[in-house]
Amino acid sequence: MEKVTIEAEVRQENASVKKLKKEGKIPAVIYGKETKTMPIEIRIKDIEKTVKTLQEGTILITLKLTDHDKKEEKTVIIKEVSRHPVTDEIIHADLHAVTDNKKGRFDVPVFTTGLAEGVKAGGVLEHIARHINVKCFPKDLPSRIDLDVSALMINDEIKVSDIKLKEGVEIMDNPKFPVVIVKGIKVEAAAVPGAEGAPAAEAGKEPEVIKGAPKAEEAAPAAGKAGAKAAPAAKAAPAAKKK
Repeated sequence: MEKVTIEAEVRQENASVKKLKKEGKIPAVIYGKETKTMPIEIRIKDIEKTVKTLQEGTILITLKLTDHDKKEEKTVIIKEVSRHPVTDEIIHADLHAVTDNKKGRFDVPVFTTGLAEGVKAGGVLEHIARHINVKCFPKDLPSRIDLDVSALMINDEIKVSDIKLKEGVEIMDNPKFPVVIVKGIKVEAAAVPGAEGAPAAEAGKEPEVIKGAPKAEEAAPAAGKAGAKAAPAAKAAPAAKKK
């Protein structure tokens, strides 16, 4: 992969941040397994330009380091940058030194290409993993991983195990972990009065009762209501006298 070259100097203990800024520089730190932690200073314009390139993928940096009369080169990657909360200017950088002849672990950015069929059908593409952790020699480090999502339908996904990289680059993340997935959008149908599934009657409100035709016995007018008196009931016949 292509390397970017940056010049830097070992930072003196008495060098203040304000002084560095006047000189157009920022403080930074180099660290690594086989490199002692070292404070350095870098030109702001160099680090800004390099960080912009990082938005397109991982890059290796050849750091030309000067310590008084001593000069050396180190291969590093930018691990983290700190920005001013108001101006958004880079105010500090952490650089991780790597060894060219030893395998290291790197975070490689993941990008998607194409428009998923599931998105055309109304779904939403969720990009879950923005970086994939790999192990390889620095010379084999991919700058980025591009995933074509064009064929994905709703509920389809690309997992870590689906990513194929060149020989010598080992993916260290869980193979079952999803990287991108197309999800459908749930649409709740509006309730239509009279339709099945319409909302129940309001809580606490008595349902309206629609009376049907009265029963036969209820339809007959009660005695005295129609203005005529009902005939008195017949008295039972007296019981026969005993002989």
